[in-house]
Amino acid sequence: MLAPDPDSPSARRSFGVLGWLLLLLVVAALGAGGWFAWRSLRTAPVEGPDLSPEALDARLLDAEQAVVTLRRTQQGLDQRLTDTTARTGLLRDEVLGVGQRAAILEDSLRELSNQAQEGREALRLDEAELLLSLAQARLDVAGDLAGAIRATAMARETLEPLVDPQYISLRQTLGQELAALRALPADPRSLAAGELDALQASLPRLASRAPGAPPASGTGSGWQRLLDAIVQVRPSSSQDLISPSDRATGEAALGLELALARIALDRRDQGGFRAALVRIDQWLQRLYAEDATLRERRERLARLGELDLVPDLPMAGSGLQQLRDLRRGAGS
Repeated sequence: MLAPDPDSPSARRSFGVLGWLLLLLVVAALGAGGWFAWRSLRTAPVEGPDLSPEALDARLLDAEQAVVTLRRTQQGLDQRLTDTTARTGLLRDEVLGVGQRAAILEDSLRELSNQAQEGREALRLDEAELLLSLAQARLDVAGDLAGAIRATAMARETLEPLVDPQYISLRQTLGQELAALRALPADPRSLAAGELDALQASLPRLASRAPGAPPASGTGSGWQRLLDAIVQVRPSSSQDLISPSDRATGEAALGLELALARIALDRRDQGGFRAALVRIDQWLQRLYAEDATLRERRERLARLGELDLVPDLPMAGSGLQQLRDLRRGAGS
């Protein structure tokens, strides 16, 4: 079966009818849409600015009020800015004042610290001077060498924290003085006092030269002892105490000389001590018979007279004197 030819008259008639129908439908649709649009535009109210005098006056009044409000706001902001600037200046002045007060406080604290340091230094110097004076007194008065060494060592330890160069020489002097004290031998006064005590304790055991006293030794026959009791041979130059009262006086004098020797010993009186020893030796010869015990006691008594009661202390008191000179120079 053959397809219809588009160029045939029947085909052209069918196409033309359909095309015109479609075209009419499109035109009708467009016309309906335009009619509806025109109607809607015609019925809608037209909005625009109200140019009436009342509306313009109201708008002008609102604008003037807005300008007045803006001016007031600007004035408030200007006032706040001025107040802020003033407060900033005050704060700056206060900060400067606080800084100045802080500087003054720092100076005051520094001065107080210096005063406290000077006070601690003065206190240590006072303590050291007191200890050195005590050491000197212990050495001179009581002859306490150990006590003097302890006091001098404590004075040196007291001055150790002082780092000022002016105290270096003082600490060096105290070290030399302490070394000299430690190098000293034992105090001869202790030895001399012990010898005097031993002599006084041995006096009752010495043979008396009084008439009727027992012989020096327990040896000899009965006739010899009887003869010694009846006849006494003595040199008149060394024994002239016969009566018991005279002998008691001599023994009291001997005890007094021993006391004087002890007093001179405590005072380190070299001349008085030796003079007392000489007088003690004379009383021993007058009161007691010559025997080995008496000779031994007299020899020991003579050796006591050779003792040097005053030790050689070239550095004694030098630290104390230097400390006093240093404080006197600092005070002036």
